[in-house]
Amino acid sequence: MKVVFTLLLLHSVLLHYGQTEEPDLMAKENSNQPNIWTEVRNIRDMMVELRVKLDIMMKENAKLAEHILELKKENAEKPKVAFSADLGIRGDVGPHNTEITLKFNNIFTNIGNNYNPTTGIFTASIKGVYYFRFTVCGVQSAKSMGGFLYKNDMKIVSVGQWRNHDQHRYASNAAVLQLEVGDVVSMKLLPGYTIYDSPDNLSSFSGFLIHPL
Repeated sequence: MKVVFTLLLLHSVLLHYGQTEEPDLMAKENSNQPNIWTEVRNIRDMMVELRVKLDIMMKENAKLAEHILELKKENAEKPKVAFSADLGIRGDVGPHNTEITLKFNNIFTNIGNNYNPTTGIFTASIKGVYYFRFTVCGVQSAKSMGGFLYKNDMKIVSVGQWRNHDQHRYASNAAVLQLEVGDVVSMKLLPGYTIYDSPDNLSSFSGFLIHPL
């Protein structure tokens, strides 16, 4: 009888502890699993943040595209003037007894057609600041070599070497000039001077508009 009672008591105790520990084990197992709704909220917040960043980038790109279009429009409207040429001969020019205008008639570039290869004269069609450069070559050892840049009737800069120089001597010079519409620029050879050119384009004259005024 005592044995039966003891067994019944032990059974009831085991049942009691089994019922109270089982929910605790399930709770522990559930606590170790990720909360799917928390993950969904995190993904939603991430998408909202990405959308905000994307909107900002699209607005910045739109402003950049508008700025590029404005620059292209300004560049298209900006006047363009440039020329470059050499004498286009094989041999010497000069010496002469009088001053002559050098005619650089082998044209490399003549944007705007402001340079006339027939006369050797550049005529400004736009008021602005211009850059001009020239190079001359000389090969006659007993003759003076040189060139002179003129604005209208005023000598601006020059280069030269007085006689007794070796073969194939070179000299260059340049100037930045402010020109009004109708001003002319040219290269001249003074009396007693000579320059040389060949198919290698040794003596040249160039200029371009830096910016209009």
